[in-house]
Amino acid sequence: CRSKQWYQRRVRGKGTTDTLILSSDCTAVVARPDGEQVAVATLNSEITIYDLKLSSTVGTIEGRNDLWGGRSKEDLISAASQKRNRCFTSLSYSADGSVLLAGGRSKFICIYNVEQAVLIKRFEVSRNLSYDGMLQFLNSSNMTDQGALDLMETEEHVHGEELPLPGVSKGDFSKRRVNPQINVHSVQFCPTGRSWSAATTEGLLIYSLDSTLTFDPIDLDTDITPQTMHSAINSGELLKALVISLRLNTQHLVQEVLESIPSDQIHYIVSPLPLHHVTALLSFVIELLNTTNHLHYYTLWARAILTVHGPALKKSAPQLSLLNGLISALTSQSRALGTLCDSNQYFLDVILTLGDIHKPPEEVEVF
Repeated sequence: CRSKQWYQRRVRGKGTTDTLILSSDCTAVVARPDGEQVAVATLNSEITIYDLKLSSTVGTIEGRNDLWGGRSKEDLISAASQKRNRCFTSLSYSADGSVLLAGGRSKFICIYNVEQAVLIKRFEVSRNLSYDGMLQFLNSSNMTDQGALDLMETEEHVHGEELPLPGVSKGDFSKRRVNPQINVHSVQFCPTGRSWSAATTEGLLIYSLDSTLTFDPIDLDTDITPQTMHSAINSGELLKALVISLRLNTQHLVQEVLESIPSDQIHYIVSPLPLHHVTALLSFVIELLNTTNHLHYYTLWARAILTVHGPALKKSAPQLSLLNGLISALTSQSRALGTLCDSNQYFLDVILTLGDIHKPPEEVEVF
């Protein structure tokens, strides 16, 4: 089966139409954010990448093996052999266009590298066995010459119950015995590229690189602005300025507030902070430890946070990743400083040795 995908674009004020030939029926189309590339998913589980300027195929992603998994109750062949109804129905580009998110008639969501056309990672959206198409192997004792026993209607519950019409495979959806099939209806990348969401049979799923996501609508206010933060700094309300900067969640604003706090007041600023603010503050401190030149100053912040809120952070499992990140940042800085100090020590030894070698002879007074 061959089908055509049409798109229209503007060239010097005139509309032109190009025809793209596909190997199968089209199931989903998405354009890259810069508008120079289009990804098309087809019914044969392929994703074709087109360059709109050249009107040519850039690459093809074969997703049939990536969608494999799960066997429906009405399938007569194994899950590894059956390929029916396995295709992508929703695509989404990342903000930079380097990664493509794909989901469809399967329990898996795939992330592909567009340039190399390879699978980066595959996510299983559910392991709920009450859905149809989740099992890898079916019980052979439930298979008869007339089909699967699970698909047969019986009259053992209510005498005289009306059976569905012949050829109707979906049955009566008012019955509670109907098992929906697991599918991914839509996927979408976050504009920041650090998270993505998927609408599935299981519900709305959100995946994120950030281990801690806190939404606190109680403290939301129209006065949470950079101007208010600067006013608090000028008036000496350093704790208020720090909370405002954490609410704004901008690194350069948090860094500005932190570096305006004297080192002898760090312990008093950290003590009254609630745990969700401490988590955000610690994540900023870890990022700044890897980039800033004020290593000792931010080490004081890390020590104060661990001294005051260390037990609470250890009790919360999601915060352990932050502690591991802090250990990693301090370890890398320690290694870098150790290498630098050793190099400086050896360099000074060389300078002193050369000074002794080329030292001019002392003048001897003769009487």
